Amino acid sequence: MGSVQVLVNRREQAVLLLVTVAFLLGFGIFYYKRARFERQAALNPIAVVQEAPGKPLVDSVGLPSPVDLNHATVLQLEGLPGIGPVLAGRIVEYRRRKGGFRHVGELQSVSGIGKKRYSVLKEMVMVGLDPTAADSGR
Repeated sequence: MGSVQVLVNRREQAVLLLVTVAFLLGFGIFYYKRARFERQAALNPIAVVQEAPGKPLVDSVGLPSPVDLNHATVLQLEGLPGIGPVLAGRIVEYRRRKGGFRHVGELQSVSGIGKKRYSVLKEMVMVGLDPTAADSGR
């Protein structure tokens, strides 16, 4: 058997060298990121969050519990879609002024909550039985 000679010109050598360097560089970056992630994961363990006493945030089926408009804090209201700190403050202020919400539809009386936003929120909120027990929300 005879030996097979591979002839590679300078341009092909340069391309092969470039591809090899790119591969090694990519592998090095991948290895570095993986090692860095594992090191950070070891230094920053996952936090265990305990549920606060009172009503659970999620019901037994795993669905979010409705937010009680008469007892929710500003932070709880901000957890609703489309409700930021300003709108949450308006809801709490309305609740304080009116002595609580009587029904969910009353939410539309709060400035900034129109039909569209209400249609999204109405299934995510509820009104507790005792509107006179409404707190300040802070």
